[in-house]
Amino acid sequence: MLIAIYSLVILAATTLGAFVGLGGGVIIKPVLDFIGAEPRMQVDFLSAVAVFTMSIVSTAKQIRNKVSFEKNIILFIAAGSIAGGFLGSLCMDSLSAVADQRIVRCIQAFALAILLTAVSIYVAKDRKSFHIKNNFAILLVGLSLGFIASFLGIGGGPINVAVLTLFFSMNVKESAVYSVAIIFFSQLSKLITIFASSGIQPYAHQWKTLIFILPMAVLGGFIGSKFNRKFDDKLIRKIFVAVMILLIILNIYNGIFQLLSIQ
Repeated sequence: MLIAIYSLVILAATTLGAFVGLGGGVIIKPVLDFIGAEPRMQVDFLSAVAVFTMSIVSTAKQIRNKVSFEKNIILFIAAGSIAGGFLGSLCMDSLSAVADQRIVRCIQAFALAILLTAVSIYVAKDRKSFHIKNNFAILLVGLSLGFIASFLGIGGGPINVAVLTLFFSMNVKESAVYSVAIIFFSQLSKLITIFASSGIQPYAHQWKTLIFILPMAVLGGFIGSKFNRKFDDKLIRKIFVAVMILLIILNIYNGIFQLLSIQ
């Protein structure tokens, strides 16, 4: 029963992830925390694997459909996000070593709720944007994105979309495509960090779950990228903001629940 629920969550999250650039981790993480059947490390692992799989499928489909990318933006943000991903994982491991798991989840939930609120306010309206071209500045943007995504245990999608819209003058539809491509690199670095720090043994028992959720992530990446090409920026923006509002509410609930459980 639990695996069936996980599979549905992964399918919905990765479809929306590829469709509007959310990645999926920003949905998977709080929903699995809400279910509460797995410790934080296991949730982070399942989320990273599902989102990484989705990003491969979605990006490959966009390339096959001859969607053009500004390679400079992808490469420098990706390089920065990989480094930021390692730093974010190290900081989270350090925090987890000295703090109770419930405190860590509480911090993640409230921090994510605040970030998503800021993202929603920005994306909801067409606001002033820039178009940075300095490679070092792009690298720093990637570093920040990678750190936030890894520390919070999410793919970083909604933050990617907001940042790409703000700093590179993209609309939400364009940002979604770039976001998923960047997520590929950030989640790759996260998985490498996970296995380098703890090995594969703590996650070996998850193979049964992975058998079910990986096909869902593949299907979600395929459907989501198809929807992204089919629908216009206006609709994608509305769906993005609506999902953000739901996630803000869920994260606030998770944060309060974890806070009350500490006392």
